[in-house]
Amino acid sequence: MTNEQNKEIIRQYWAAMNSGDARAAAAFWAIKPINHGKEREHEDVVKLHESLALIYEHITVHEMVAEGDWVACRITVQGRHKTIPPIPFDSGIYQIAKPDGLVFAFQHIHLFRLTDGRIKEHWANRDDLGAAKQLRLELVPAGGPNRLKGPDVLKTNSDAPNTSN
Repeated sequence: MTNEQNKEIIRQYWAAMNSGDARAAAAFWAIKPINHGKEREHEDVVKLHESLALIYEHITVHEMVAEGDWVACRITVQGRHKTIPPIPFDSGIYQIAKPDGLVFAFQHIHLFRLTDGRIKEHWANRDDLGAAKQLRLELVPAGGPNRLKGPDVLKTNSDAPNTSN
């Protein structure tokens, strides 16, 4: 397929995401796609898209570049945290934050590899920390502010203002 044909497939995928039709969006994926380096079953892709549809309200595509089988996109995702999705995504921030209807918007970079007109491989980098802050979560060292060892964790900061409105 040409670069323009591959870009059109990804444009249609984002349109399906914006429609809220999880099955239509998942239909753009191959039967056993690779997502972030792991082969997935197609039903897992469907379940992920059902979770995405609960939180994401609109995706704006800013740029799209294609080279061979690969398509890269920079997008902004806008949504409202009104429920806890059954499948964690975006580093699990929607499982941690209270679903109180906060509005958020943050950017992603996606790389798609297409085979036979379907998404066979996918990678993404997202501003999950920026989204988490909009959901009133903050990154703090585990064990208190003076502790330097151990993993960092997200915690709820219900006093923080939501600057995404």
